[in-house]
Amino acid sequence: MLIDPYTTPPRTYTFASVRSTAITFGTALLSTWSWQPSDVLLLFTPNCIDTPAIMFGTHYAGGIVSPANPGYTAAELAFQLKDSGAKAIVTQVPFLQTAVKAAREVGIPRERILLMGEGRDKDGEFRHFSELGKTSGGKGGEGAGAGGGYKRVKRNPGKDLAFLPYSSGTTGRPKGVMLSHTNVAANTLQNVASESKNMTWQKDSLLAVLPFFHIYGMSLCHRVCFPLSWP
Repeated sequence: MLIDPYTTPPRTYTFASVRSTAITFGTALLSTWSWQPSDVLLLFTPNCIDTPAIMFGTHYAGGIVSPANPGYTAAELAFQLKDSGAKAIVTQVPFLQTAVKAAREVGIPRERILLMGEGRDKDGEFRHFSELGKTSGGKGGEGAGAGGGYKRVKRNPGKDLAFLPYSSGTTGRPKGVMLSHTNVAANTLQNVASESKNMTWQKDSLLAVLPFFHIYGMSLCHRVCFPLSWP
C-alpha cells in the first residue's frame, strides 16, 4: 500500500488501485491522444503518490517516462522537453506556470499538460490526469475505464525504453539516459534480493525519501509495487 500522510484524510493506493488507475490512464492516453509506442511523457513534479500509477499507465500505453527535476527553470525544462521529444507533461499546480512556459517554447499544446496530486486548476483549463478520457459530464468517453477495449501495448523489453531520465554528466547540459524495461526489471530484482534479507514487506514500511525524479527513487517505485501483475 502507498500512503500520503500529508493529505486529510491520508490518500492511499492499494496494489489493486495502482493497477486499475494505471490501466485507466494508459487507456485514456491511447483513446484520447492516440498515444504511439515510444512516445515520451515528462513528469515535472516532486514526490507524489500518483507517480507510480502514471508511470505504469504510460508503460501500459507503450510510452516512455522522462522524469524532470521540479527545481528546473522554464528554460531548463524546455531543454529536456525538446531533447527527449516529449509529447505531454504531467505536473502539479505549484509548478504549472513553469510547465506552461516551457511547453509553449517547444510547441507542446496546452491541452497536453495534465495535473497530478491534490491541486486542481482553479480556471478549469488544465485537467487532472484522472480526468483524461472523460467527458465534461464525468462519464468515460471512448475507451475510458480499466481496459476499455484497449489492450496493453507490448514492447520488446530488451530494446524498448521504459525511462529516459537526465543526468548532468560531467560537462555541458544534462544527457538522456536510455533505460530499457529489462534494465529496470533487473535492478528491481537486485533490490528484492538485497532487501529481502532485512525487511518483511508484509509488515515493514519504507519512507519515500529519495526523489522520484531521480532514477534511484523511481526504481524504488518498481520495488514497492513489485507484487503487481500485468495482464
